[in-house]
Amino acid sequence: MRPSLFGLLLVLLVACSPNPALKMFSGPTIGTTWSLQTVEADSALQELIQTHLDQREAVLSHWRKDSALSVFNAATSTEWQPVPRELVEVVTLARRIADQTDGALDITLAPMIEAAGFAPKLTASTSVVTGWQHLHARLDPPALKKDVPELRINVASVTEGFVIDELITMLKVKGMSDFLLEVGGEVAAMGLSPTGQPWQVGIQTPEAAPGKVMETLPLSDVCVSTSGSYRHRQGSQTHLIDPRTGRPISSALASVSVIHPSCALADGYATALMVLGPDRGKTVAEKLGLRVIWILEQTN
Repeated sequence: MRPSLFGLLLVLLVACSPNPALKMFSGPTIGTTWSLQTVEADSALQELIQTHLDQREAVLSHWRKDSALSVFNAATSTEWQPVPRELVEVVTLARRIADQTDGALDITLAPMIEAAGFAPKLTASTSVVTGWQHLHARLDPPALKKDVPELRINVASVTEGFVIDELITMLKVKGMSDFLLEVGGEVAAMGLSPTGQPWQVGIQTPEAAPGKVMETLPLSDVCVSTSGSYRHRQGSQTHLIDPRTGRPISSALASVSVIHPSCALADGYATALMVLGPDRGKTVAEKLGLRVIWILEQTN
């Protein structure tokens, strides 16, 4: 298989042409890493970001048995269960995207993701019950409710984008306006680079070596999220599951990148469009007014 360009090229989520004026901070979070590039930060800000992300990991992680998400998954009650507000916000966002994309984003596919080996099985349940319509959320007071006791959720498809949006708000409150923020490959390019120009974000194809940039896109005050079938695999199997079939996606798409003011929405939309495929996905993207970068795979 080789990538064929459909529209533009895939955005490689790293900055190009390092500038000596830039300071870079990084750390681990939610099974991946984060980084910040700016001229305005110091070590105290790095600690603040890391603390915030550690707190979110304790709520949203599907790898930790003690996270609020895992506790909800382990519960068999069909009554309202109090949860942190952030978990409700993520679920509400995911349900919104599911409704807008014909159910292509379904955070209740946790049992299938576990069975495919892309997440640990942290409960004793062997039942495979899915369907985002069985999951309910309320903000006042924050709580979740499932119609079926065995229902479990995995919010990885929007988590990285969600925490980026939170960090953007936090950094702006601190008076920062120009920075490049990345979590797990999702990127927020805010304001301008030290040159006074938009941030230059590298472009590569799926086959390119890590860090090998072909072109650049000038980005300012937008976020970029990429979902690709080539990034996470178990053998030949992709981590993306089609809720309509219950099976890993089979699509001509190698990747989808969405450019959007909200990183959480870009994150969820990118996954949903990958699931929908290039034909239905393009129709949905146009209906939603999304700016999308597509790459198709085709047989030589």
